[in-house]
Amino acid sequence: MKSFLLSLLLAVTPVSLVAPVASVSASGFGEVVGFGSNPGNQRMFLYTPATAGPGAAVVVLFHGCGGQAVNLDVSTGWRKYADLYGFHIVMPEQKPENVGSGGLVPHKCFSAWNDPDRTRAGEGEAKSVIQMVDHVVGTQQADRDEVFVTGYSGGGAATNVMLAAYPDRFRAGAVFFGMPYGCASSETLYFLIGGPCSGSRATATKDIRTAYPGYAGPRPPVQIWHGGQDRLISPRSLDRQRDQWADVFGISRVPVSTTTPVANVTRKTYESARIETWELAGMGHEQPINPGTGLENCGTAGQGFAAICGPFEATKFFKIGADA
Repeated sequence: MKSFLLSLLLAVTPVSLVAPVASVSASGFGEVVGFGSNPGNQRMFLYTPATAGPGAAVVVLFHGCGGQAVNLDVSTGWRKYADLYGFHIVMPEQKPENVGSGGLVPHKCFSAWNDPDRTRAGEGEAKSVIQMVDHVVGTQQADRDEVFVTGYSGGGAATNVMLAAYPDRFRAGAVFFGMPYGCASSETLYFLIGGPCSGSRATATKDIRTAYPGYAGPRPPVQIWHGGQDRLISPRSLDRQRDQWADVFGISRVPVSTTTPVANVTRKTYESARIETWELAGMGHEQPINPGTGLENCGTAGQGFAAICGPFEATKFFKIGADA
């Protein structure tokens, strides 16, 4: 089987070709250096709106494979809600030298296949992200107990990693067209067409509990999004992720509520609202947006599937929005 890496690189969130960004000031967007020991060798970008005061929430936002932090919060729509609701956005960025070995071209995916990068005990990428959050809490007086995580494609897989490895550090998460936790144990398997991370067939995945053995505390609820026309990561990946989380929550895989918020968009809610799934029938491997000027509108026209604003619904799920 060949890799679907090149297809992923063409399909992820559009990348803006811009000059390097200066360090972030009291408010605005920029790169942060010296945020910790950074065992995962990640770059940190931060958006702090002028509306963020002491006790503000933090949303960690992961780019997809081949992506970057610059413009990610704008094109997806997350910056709009940061401005409205006054939360910080932490955007980790993968470095090309961290991945792409074994004959694959550099792809800048977060290493969701590597145990040191995806476990609580690991000294890798997940720990670097926690150091980023701690830096914002310490320097911006953000609320340590109001931290959320989200991401797209490979960043969706990274979202599952953070929820699995650090369940005590996040209030909730939203996964956009991602993959189950622990779906592959090597970089090569991670990118195989029809392989264990494609979602096209049922395959064994790691138990989420292995990310943080012995943890018995509460776990954050998760919202899962996928397109019904996704040709890179099968729509069945949504089901695989739902099943993983239902197992760890100890709840039924049968929804307690099914609604159609807009045409061809199906929302399902599971027991105690621990899991919420969104399937957009006509969407491919692309971000759900809804450009416009209303509260429920977001995203950059032409840079996603225009049907419904994912960040608007995610902020409601997180309970950090005015309409939560």
